Amino acid sequence: MKNDRIIKGICAGIVGGIAATAMKTWWESKHPVRSEDTETPPVLLANRIKKSVMQVPLKTENKPLVGDSIHWAFGTSTGALYGALAASSPAISSGLGLPFSLGFYALTHGSTIPMMGLEPYPVNVRMDYAWNEFAGHLLYGLTLDIVRRATLEIID
Repeated sequence: MKNDRIIKGICAGIVGGIAATAMKTWWESKHPVRSEDTETPPVLLANRIKKSVMQVPLKTENKPLVGDSIHWAFGTSTGALYGALAASSPAISSGLGLPFSLGFYALTHGSTIPMMGLEPYPVNVRMDYAWNEFAGHLLYGLTLDIVRRATLEIID
């Protein structure tokens, strides 16, 4: 049944998304994507939303938890989406997730996040920061697909 395949794809994508987010988080701990004193896009976005709704900024002590929560939720839900897409159209998962991760990078740090003013465009940051962000997305996509496939082997 196609619905069963998609549900399994979503579940496997969630597991893969968690693993991929962990991999990208580890990568960025070793290979920074911005200076330590620069707010992350999730924190900046959450701060904007809180200010517009409640007219007060995030408390400094809440920023790490808020940023991490958004980062993990986004990475995991992207994994779920990838799992559903791969189940619906197996060609999506060609290249072990690397083509997907290129598109994911292009749609996030390569365009939307800078357009929202949450970080500069990759050409406007230090080359090592830009490379580290790009490489982190490649690792995210590769990890997502490998773990998704392994999870499907277990649950099928």
